[in-house]
Amino acid sequence: MAVRKHLGILVVSVILVLAYGIPGFAKNSRNIAIAHPVVVSGTTIPAGQYALRWQAQSPQASVEFVKDKKIVASAQCKFEDRGKKYSASTVIYSTSPDGSNTISEIRFAGSSEVLVFNE
Repeated sequence: MAVRKHLGILVVSVILVLAYGIPGFAKNSRNIAIAHPVVVSGTTIPAGQYALRWQAQSPQASVEFVKDKKIVASAQCKFEDRGKKYSASTVIYSTSPDGSNTISEIRFAGSSEVLVFNE
């Protein structure tokens, strides 16, 4: 009987830790779609779906673009609060003289914070 009680408490504890812990991980990552090949910190990233993960040291951040559990590119950027929440996630590009696209910022749906790249 005592074993069942302890096992029940353990199961509930694990569920609570996962329920409160998983959203914490989501704060440091988002999924984004890149519509065209882009250059980030000198690395060309093909179009596709990517997981964007970051480590923030306010306001600076180290960002990784991940596809199929592999880091495709990494870059330094900073967070800026624009004061208004965006309704959709958007990747903003700038076009270089050679015709290549470079990511200048990434906006996230439901957030007023924007990742700004220093390129």
